[in-house]
Amino acid sequence: MSTITSAYSAAMTLKMTTGIASSSSKAGTSPATAKDGAATSGASASVVTVTLSLQAQKTLLTTQTGSTQATARTQGPSTAPSGAGAAFTRYFPTRDGMPATALADAVVNPGQESSSAGKSLDDVGADARERMDAVYKAMEESGQPFDYNSFEGRDWNSLMGSLDRRSLYAVSSNAGGRFTKQEQEIAQSLMAQQQGLATGLYHGPSSQMGSYTDPYNGDASAKFKAATAFLDKVSGDEKSSVSWASSRAAAQTSYQWSMIGKDEPAEDLSSNNPLVKLIVSAMDTVRTGGPGRGMSGYLSHSADDLKKEKWFKGFESQLDGAMRQAKEMYSATTAATTGTAGTKAAT
Repeated sequence: MSTITSAYSAAMTLKMTTGIASSSSKAGTSPATAKDGAATSGASASVVTVTLSLQAQKTLLTTQTGSTQATARTQGPSTAPSGAGAAFTRYFPTRDGMPATALADAVVNPGQESSSAGKSLDDVGADARERMDAVYKAMEESGQPFDYNSFEGRDWNSLMGSLDRRSLYAVSSNAGGRFTKQEQEIAQSLMAQQQGLATGLYHGPSSQMGSYTDPYNGDASAKFKAATAFLDKVSGDEKSSVSWASSRAAAQTSYQWSMIGKDEPAEDLSSNNPLVKLIVSAMDTVRTGGPGRGMSGYLSHSADDLKKEKWFKGFESQLDGAMRQAKEMYSATTAATTGTAGTKAAT
């Protein structure tokens, strides 16, 4: 794998369920695939890591469950999703009566707020917990409890279908300590799916793969550029995280390297985020510093993850300051946005 591919693959490492059958599995299966990617799998109900390459055409997964009706309370009070992502709803199949409109909308506009509108991040987490608990209860009462290994991830999408991207981030980052590891991983996978669909890397049910059209016709540079644009639209809460900065830096670096490979001038896609700037500087040493600064191919979710990377050696002393500056950069903006939204809601 080239260094260019490695950089973007690190940004698109996903956690997914697998449908590999085992003696303890309760239903038939449909294995997850990753075209030209790398995947490892174990028994049913396990979680596997799938690393997407540029050519990856990855699919969600897995075993069967029936569908059932849910009541309106599973959606909870909120600003209604716009429906702008209607063309992408097919890639987020759900149980009947549990639409995933908010998940699809975020493919088109990841910064759109519906479930999280006017709330602090802690309140967003509390709201997401309430919504998800209502879905769990509705599934339980239907006689078909939540199934982690549901066919094509239907129960994943049903569980979090009313959550906008900011709410998904609250779950993925365990806001308020309210979410299980499994729930965090589901949210992370859905967020990666949104980014993949928006940037020409198919991620969805295998039954719908044929309906997906790569908007960039296989142009790797265009995909990297699209990834930076997508990530720049997300919430300030998400932008203050190490995982976002790592993804944003990987997309930018991959774009720059691809244009160098083409011997063509590159657009300036630089971010003003101090943490992104630091990670980009460190990543670029893979190109200039020799094989001893190779990439692991995994997304960094924390400061410790970054410090383990060979390419980050020599930059550790700058990390705490860059992380602090990134949080400060978005904290004021997020507070102002939340306050404005709250004022509008009260009038």
